[in-house]
Amino acid sequence: MLWILFSVKNSSYSLPSYHPYNSFECSEGRQSERAGLCGLSNLGNTCFMNSALQCLSNVPPLTEYFLKDKYNDELNEDNPLGMKGEIAKAYAEITKQSWSGKYSYVTPRPFKTQVGRFAPQFSGYQQQDSHELLAFLLDGLHEDLNRIRKKPYILLKDAEGRPDKVVAEEAWENHIKRNDSIIVDIFHGLFKSTLVCPVCAKVSVTFDPFCYLTLPLPMKKERTLEVYLVRLDPLAKPTQYKLTVPKVGYISDLCTSLSTLSGVPAEKMIVTDIYNHRFHRIFATNENLSSIMERDDIYVFEVAVNRLEDTDHVVIPVHLREKYKQSGYNHTSTPLFGQPFLITVPRTLCEDKLYNMLLLHLWYCPNCKEHQQATKKLDLWSLPPVLVVHLKRFSYSRYMRDKLDSLVDFPLSDMEMSEFLIDPNAGPCRYDLIAVSNHYGGMGGGHYTAYAKNKDDDKWYNFDDSSVSPANKDQIVSKAAYVLFYQRQDTWARPEASGLPGETNH
Repeated sequence: MLWILFSVKNSSYSLPSYHPYNSFECSEGRQSERAGLCGLSNLGNTCFMNSALQCLSNVPPLTEYFLKDKYNDELNEDNPLGMKGEIAKAYAEITKQSWSGKYSYVTPRPFKTQVGRFAPQFSGYQQQDSHELLAFLLDGLHEDLNRIRKKPYILLKDAEGRPDKVVAEEAWENHIKRNDSIIVDIFHGLFKSTLVCPVCAKVSVTFDPFCYLTLPLPMKKERTLEVYLVRLDPLAKPTQYKLTVPKVGYISDLCTSLSTLSGVPAEKMIVTDIYNHRFHRIFATNENLSSIMERDDIYVFEVAVNRLEDTDHVVIPVHLREKYKQSGYNHTSTPLFGQPFLITVPRTLCEDKLYNMLLLHLWYCPNCKEHQQATKKLDLWSLPPVLVVHLKRFSYSRYMRDKLDSLVDFPLSDMEMSEFLIDPNAGPCRYDLIAVSNHYGGMGGGHYTAYAKNKDDDKWYNFDDSSVSPANKDQIVSKAAYVLFYQRQDTWARPEASGLPGETNH
């Protein structure tokens, strides 16, 4: 099973000024400029792109591949899934500029133009996510450099009791029959995916490739909510309560907290959002608390029936509307007044006749011959030469966006991963950190930078748009760390595209 490996210990940021440049303008550096220590000018909220590019630029095997022009022999301009080789050529050009040792910074306008052509979400000048850009770029480079010109059709097989090693090798061989590139050589690993049918207990095992690991961060923050409790007694006035609830919790947590303070059983509560004298929303107990915004007017109604036990009654919302007797007046446009309320009535219609519940993304069980809501577990089978770890700091929902500023304590060297691999034959698997994409500030804005270790002098540097400066090791681990790049210690030489990604002969 995949576990979070790192321990969690528990301002707005103004963008730097930049000047308008044309095409590949650059600043001539001194003769002492080191290769790779080249900044990227900010074109206007493009620090996310600069951060991603600087991290990739400091992945030694990938940079050597482009600097030695090996990509020219592998350009796949006819791949319908690719970008006609344009992304690979644009990336090669900016890599050569950065590692020429001639410039203190260059302007990545041609690269951004090509990215915007094939990914419209990056075409403007709004702040974007460096990890999303990385995911797009790695996929684009892979398809532009895919050595497979015509992808064969492959019928995937289930394990059917065969040894994991046999199934894993078969899955990897099938993968590289369709996907064989420098990106696969360097960044792709293998998950073991185990699906269990809840009806017949059928176990299905497959092995799936991955390009990076996304790790959710534990969130222990709490928030305060002000709610009004409307008791069953019609003569009782609504009472205001201030509740402390988990920031990432459920409506049921709100009910439990309110029950402790008020004495009303949580099972007899209905949580609502009232706006303009009407029920704007009635919450289900399993909904996320993140759906409640700070300015929402939350009213909790005590009802006569136990929601969990009484299936013979249903709760109906009632609104009060002024009555107009004028003929031809549209009564639905008359104003509401007062506070809405809830009534309990017998359930006279079978809900099955009213609703057809559809569960999305169901798994087809080959044993039951039906789609089932199976459980899925992912384990690490093999790891790539360069392991990209995405710390999931940003949480999105329909109602709320948030960023976690938890300090994640991650190792800079000798990160031993063999204990997290379920392959019994996996040998030592030590990684050293080589780059970090940082994000400062809050959601929808802030600023991106990068820390990276130069492959020539083995020293750390801070890449902040057009500025490059030395960095101390004690600066690297911070609350801003967002995407981590690790290189396996036994793969400092050029990786070969043979065998599973975790094998030492790779």
